[in-house]
Amino acid sequence: MPDASNRELFARTVGCATTEIACPAQEAWALVADVTRIGEFSPECVGARWMGPDRGAHVGARFEGTNRARTATGELIWVRPCTIVVADPGRSFGFVVGDRFDGNPATHWLYEFASATPGTCRVTVTFRHLPDGLSGLRLLADSDLENAENFVAARLRELTEGMQTTLGHMKAVLEN
Repeated sequence: MPDASNRELFARTVGCATTEIACPAQEAWALVADVTRIGEFSPECVGARWMGPDRGAHVGARFEGTNRARTATGELIWVRPCTIVVADPGRSFGFVVGDRFDGNPATHWLYEFASATPGTCRVTVTFRHLPDGLSGLRLLADSDLENAENFVAARLRELTEGMQTTLGHMKAVLEN
């Protein structure tokens, strides 16, 4: 059960990154919505695979994401279930990431695509921690309330930098 005193902190834990790409929004959407390719672009999410027979970029489809991070003591690898909650081709694509215990949503990721000038689009990715989501970050913050703000701020910086890196790698693929 999450510590209620951290609910507001996590409710405002939001990060985003944006880039403009010289391609139509539909092409950028198709790349993002092919979740099996995320490992090519992200510095943290090293792969994803579809779960069950209901595959593809549509609401309700499920996939499993595998993440990797370096720590002071080595490498940390974790796998989480994800469910697509938004799939509007050329406009938006979003999913929730399940927690480590029962798969209940812990975080929400949303990619939004907007046509900029002819032949270009603006892609914005937003990460939002759900107020009661039981992520590893939430467990850490709840175990040390005195340092919770610092833990969250540091992780949000990492995530935001990772989102910008991911968008940069996607941009390179889409523009070549």
